[in-house]
Amino acid sequence: MSTSHNTWPVLLVPYNLPPWICMKQSSFILSMIISGEKGLENDIDIYMQPLIEELKQLWVGVETYDVLKKENFNLHAALMWTINDFSAYVNLSGWSTKGRYACPCCAVQLFSKWLYNRKKFSYMGHHQWLGENHRFRYEKIIFNGTEEFRKAPEQTTRSDILSMLQHMQFTYGKTNQPPNLRSKKKSTKVYENDVGQLSDDDSDEEDDPNEAELWKKVFSSSCLIESVTF
Repeated sequence: MSTSHNTWPVLLVPYNLPPWICMKQSSFILSMIISGEKGLENDIDIYMQPLIEELKQLWVGVETYDVLKKENFNLHAALMWTINDFSAYVNLSGWSTKGRYACPCCAVQLFSKWLYNRKKFSYMGHHQWLGENHRFRYEKIIFNGTEEFRKAPEQTTRSDILSMLQHMQFTYGKTNQPPNLRSKKKSTKVYENDVGQLSDDDSDEEDDPNEAELWKKVFSSSCLIESVTF
């Protein structure tokens, strides 16, 4: 079934409620509904900006009235994680979910192999996460034809991501953009050398440079439905 209309609801779930209440539909906060004739892609940043500004205000603190105690207090809130489908990861985080380094957690440590006949990448080495002496590490036929003695790659940290973005230049807005010189019909050689660390849409998901030091200290978890860190 095809449709020419898209609707993106943005829900907030207050986690400081009892567990038997916080996940009920009556506890959800419908902060905004983004609708349009086509997918938002990277434009989702523009629509999310009002919500992000309000979340930043809640982080600093907002004066709130307590009905029970009948007095004012300073309310603080923190965004713990975002939950969405994996295809939206590209638009929210700026990390491509295809190409040589399609895994946002493994990043450049991901073991991928270009399939010449299939013209796409294959992701192997899954038995890296098994125990050091697990018998599957010595199984060649059921995996990729080799024994696996490598350790599991370390998860990419926030400091690693910030260092990747440190020297990158971004042109914001849709005007005065540099021309896209990459052909849609890419050669096999181009695919083999495709780094894929950032979105193929030339995403500009870099945060304000003045906040870089803050993001080094703030811990934020990924929650996979599949999910993303915002």
